[in-house]
Amino acid sequence: MRLLILSLFIIANVSNNSKASLESFLPSNDNIFLTDTTKSSDKSCNRPCKFNVKPRRCHYDFEISPAFGEDERPALTVNGQTPGPSIHVCLHDIIVVKVKNKIPSQDITMHWHGIEQKGTPYMDGVPMITQCPISYGSVYEYAFAASSPGTFFYHSDSVLHQSDGVYGALIVEQPQPLEPHAALYDYDRSDEHTLLIGARFPELLTAKLEDTNQIRPDGILINGHEVSTKIFVIPGYGYRLRLVNAIALECPLVIHAYRHVMTVIATDGKSVQPATTSAVKLYPGERMDVVIRADQQTGGYWIDVTGEGDCDGLKAQAMLLYSGFNYTSMLTEEPNVDTDSGLETRDTISSQHLQSHRDVPSVSSVKSIYLGIDKTYPKFKDNDIDFRYISDAVPKKPFIPAVLSSLDNVLQINGKNFLYPNAPYLLKPRDVRPDTVCFVGEEESNKQPQCVLVLNAKLNEVVELVLANEGLRHNDSYTFHMHGYGLQVVTTWRSPDNKPINRAEIQRLERDGKITRNLKNPPVKDTFVVPNKGLTVVRFTPTVGGSWLLECRSCSFSLPVAIIISVPLSIPKLVLDSLPSCGNYRPADVLLN
Repeated sequence: MRLLILSLFIIANVSNNSKASLESFLPSNDNIFLTDTTKSSDKSCNRPCKFNVKPRRCHYDFEISPAFGEDERPALTVNGQTPGPSIHVCLHDIIVVKVKNKIPSQDITMHWHGIEQKGTPYMDGVPMITQCPISYGSVYEYAFAASSPGTFFYHSDSVLHQSDGVYGALIVEQPQPLEPHAALYDYDRSDEHTLLIGARFPELLTAKLEDTNQIRPDGILINGHEVSTKIFVIPGYGYRLRLVNAIALECPLVIHAYRHVMTVIATDGKSVQPATTSAVKLYPGERMDVVIRADQQTGGYWIDVTGEGDCDGLKAQAMLLYSGFNYTSMLTEEPNVDTDSGLETRDTISSQHLQSHRDVPSVSSVKSIYLGIDKTYPKFKDNDIDFRYISDAVPKKPFIPAVLSSLDNVLQINGKNFLYPNAPYLLKPRDVRPDTVCFVGEEESNKQPQCVLVLNAKLNEVVELVLANEGLRHNDSYTFHMHGYGLQVVTTWRSPDNKPINRAEIQRLERDGKITRNLKNPPVKDTFVVPNKGLTVVRFTPTVGGSWLLECRSCSFSLPVAIIISVPLSIPKLVLDSLPSCGNYRPADVLLN
């Protein structure tokens, strides 16, 4: 019997290795590692990370399907649960995830939020940019290297799918001596001390024909629960907590541990200079690593999560429990308020005002790009509305999508909404219809309200993006996420007199020295907020090629607000041939797709 099993194993491996695999095209640093010295230990990839150990290939199977959650509400689940299974790996491990779509009549992709995808831009998980969507019943295999340590998470690229439950934690750890702030804490139990915060909705948003923009969450969940998440600590020791705002809507979260201070040591997976505070604020998609020391009287304390924006008025709690304390009494009591600790007027830290752990080198030249963000009122006649797919329309006049007929105002970047291309922009750029593409700085030459808005960048060229939330027709702040790169946040500024701003006004303020930049040690982030009637200035240097999306995911469910940052890249034909083709798939550019 053993001989038979061994023979089948050998045949399976020979069969698998006889055809091209995406894993074979991954960048490999195996030559800098010695042999695996942990052969006798648990072969799970969730393990202590050590020096001189060969990286592992960590395989996961995700089935995305509708189901009922613990509260009997319908949800979209990953392997029958929401949040989905956590991924815990070590630096340089290869993560391989097979995603099977079991959501009827829905296409999906999976995005790995914060993972830089060095060498594997086609694994970023953006439909019609880096891949073809995964249709119902199909399987797509993602494979990429855990090239940077930190706190990340995964989620469906669709805001609706993510809101319905398709998200989970992704933690990349490294040997403890490499952690720059390891001296500040005693324990980093990432599998127990990660707070993955999501939202609960009164109904399923996926495939809903009514306007989902008006549906708001009715609860905040910590690791899938409102109250029952517990963090056990030993008195006198310091603990690293990993906080993740996994809400897709514009829901900033304020997190506070009663009678305990927090020391922030990292944001979006990048180390920062330690900053002590009593509360932190996380915007959608942001992550923050904090240290809490168990230095209070033995007992149980609430960790309070309070929502703002679209989650205003919603709360959730976790328990910080000292060893030996019986927490059952906390279940029958309302969370207390720090009336005697001086923390009722607590200070709150936002990550964009932190300082990077390392200084950045000065640069001699910068390519500066202005991105004006504001709402506009579409002007068109009823007979201008086109209910066809844009790929079927004859390009003789501006294409007015049907969704515009249901909106009073539309948020845009430089007067344009983003249009997902008819073919994957990264993989098949020559198949993308040229009349649907427009370029940043040349928007006026394209009369369409929607276009594939592209910013071309050169390798090793320093690019500065000035994102100005002009605020002429609205009072909202917006959170943006950058795929593929961490950005240096050199400025976050808001008009002190709360008046709308424009490009000319910003240039005048900069000449007068009213807007300053932190060019010495700006925090490096992939998710950042642009305040209303204010601006955020970010810098990055493209070092790897790809088509990277800069998007405001929560800005609109129907008309995307985004640009593609295109960096030159030549993908080997062997890789292109191994990726699934889109066939007759069409992007969702009409209301009833």
